[in-house]
Amino acid sequence: MQFSKIVMASLLGLALGSPVDKRTPAQVEADIADISSDLASSNRAINAFTGSLFQAFSLLTSYNSLASSITTATGQVTSTGALAAADSATIYADVESLTAQITDTLGDVTAKQSVVASSGYTRSICEALSTLSSSTSAFLTALEGTINSAYTSQVDALQTTAASSFASTISAYAC
Repeated sequence: MQFSKIVMASLLGLALGSPVDKRTPAQVEADIADISSDLASSNRAINAFTGSLFQAFSLLTSYNSLASSITTATGQVTSTGALAAADSATIYADVESLTAQITDTLGDVTAKQSVVASSGYTRSICEALSTLSSSTSAFLTALEGTINSAYTSQVDALQTTAASSFASTISAYAC
């Protein structure tokens, strides 16, 4: 009995003392691709939205999935460590494209404001937008801490662009 307790305590200590696996740049790129895919799904859902309960459920589910992908990517970017210049260039290009996709999607969300309001889902969309804005900001902040310093100011500019797009959409919904 005593032996099993010692073995269990030793295994627990070993597990807790093991280093956290670092993510590779390719894995970070895959995380960004996941965000992009979820963002495309959200954009399709908002463009298809005509006010039905089923469509609202689909839209809000897509927003939750997107927020989850962003949160996961944020944690994984943080565990990557400093990125080399070449990897930073590739990841920056991916995030630049992602930021353009975010801006376009938020433009579509803004265009659907009257449909959302007339169907009574403004509050739900406002909550989703707030969550996505915070998650996106956290992701870009984490990336700034990981990407090569030559790209830090450029990522900061992307963060400003994304924040401005979120602020504009949130304002249109009077959240």
